[in-house]
Amino acid sequence: MYPGALLAQEACSYQGATELLARVGGRFVVLIHSDRDCSNVLPKTGQRIRQDLPYKFLCTNMREDELVTGQGNAKLRKAIELVAQDLQPDLIAVLSTCPTVMIGDNLKNVARKAGRDLGVRVVSEATHGLRPVSPAEVVDVVFTLLAGGGAVGEEDRTGRVVLAGMDLAQTEQQEIADGLEALGLTLHAVLSGRSHLQDFLAAASGATLVMPGPNMLIGLQKLAREQWQQQVVEVPLPVGVTASTAFWTRIAEATGTLDKLPAWLGQESTPAQAAVNTFAAKHQETVLRCAYNIGSVRSFDLRRIALEELGELPLWQELGFACDLFIQGPQGEDNSTRTAQVLRELGYDPPFVLFPTPAHLQQFIVPGQYQLFFGADFLFDQTSRLSLPLLPHRAIQLGLRAVAGNVAAIQAAMSTEFYRTFSQTVSGSQGDVVETQLRRPSDYPQQLPVIQPTARTSS
Repeated sequence: MYPGALLAQEACSYQGATELLARVGGRFVVLIHSDRDCSNVLPKTGQRIRQDLPYKFLCTNMREDELVTGQGNAKLRKAIELVAQDLQPDLIAVLSTCPTVMIGDNLKNVARKAGRDLGVRVVSEATHGLRPVSPAEVVDVVFTLLAGGGAVGEEDRTGRVVLAGMDLAQTEQQEIADGLEALGLTLHAVLSGRSHLQDFLAAASGATLVMPGPNMLIGLQKLAREQWQQQVVEVPLPVGVTASTAFWTRIAEATGTLDKLPAWLGQESTPAQAAVNTFAAKHQETVLRCAYNIGSVRSFDLRRIALEELGELPLWQELGFACDLFIQGPQGEDNSTRTAQVLRELGYDPPFVLFPTPAHLQQFIVPGQYQLFFGADFLFDQTSRLSLPLLPHRAIQLGLRAVAGNVAAIQAAMSTEFYRTFSQTVSGSQGDVVETQLRRPSDYPQQLPVIQPTARTSS
């Protein structure tokens, strides 16, 4: 796994890839080299399929006798030929599954040769569930796969910015486009779960690739640097004044436009900073504490994946909140030490604790300990029993123009009458008693403990 992509829930790369590809529009076909049962995962993703062709997902329909007799490569080649002939797609993306990986079919070689012989764009990736991976890796695989179908053109690329790794609402994307224009740059393409195939194919003709970092879209970064000769700029999510300022400063430094930045930041950050100052002044006599939840949802939402779901943390900190991390995951010294290492790598040292299931959450929080719980919305039942307001992750938006709205959402959640009148019906312990002591990453050893093998004796 990625060094810093270890806090999120793991996933099957095949299922995750199909879920992401279902959202991308365009004239392309996803050819699944698989038996029929593996391809039937598609109805279970719950995603609406965006497609510009009569069929988007097709399967080679490998039978058991074909698997055991080694006919997979030939059948895959024939399938690519039929798809190219009948549908004339702009791109064919070939995926594998567990059976075709286990028998050793040479997916990439077959796809590369077929594309060259037929004169069509064919890309491929070995996906399967034999080794669960982080959602960040799945997104990286899919984005690199689609963008790899593009090519650098002859036109002038100066000033073109490609933004990857952020799912943006229209207002959020417009703010970034306006900011780039103020710096003399253009938003050339946006690569997200809502993008079109043409956006991915156009990425190669940009000059600068901007994405959240670290440890995200590593494959796409390598493609951009080595094949497209682009500069890559890692930025924080622009949530709040501090993070948004760092976002724009890093872009301006990389593109040589720092002289134009003060005018843009001055115009946009003034009302945002005023909202932050007003909130801070209102609560200057209060010790503000937030329970910050991550890891409770397996998600391919780019905003959640970026920075290990800690992208919104700077907003809470600049508002004056002390945040404790509540990370859903298995307990144990090994997992706690690993989590501490990830947090240290990201530059954070807040108190954190691992809670195994939502039912255990009530063992970790004393009523009145926090003003807010920022986390997954399905934990509402648990937080209600603690009379603790829950602000769902999706309530926070990106950009300086969203700061005032974010502050208002936080204030509204803190002020809701529901939690003032809801009876405190904290139930008894549910399930096993678990460790509830919060500790900082710096409290843990730097390295995982070495586990000695157990000696075996013959009976």
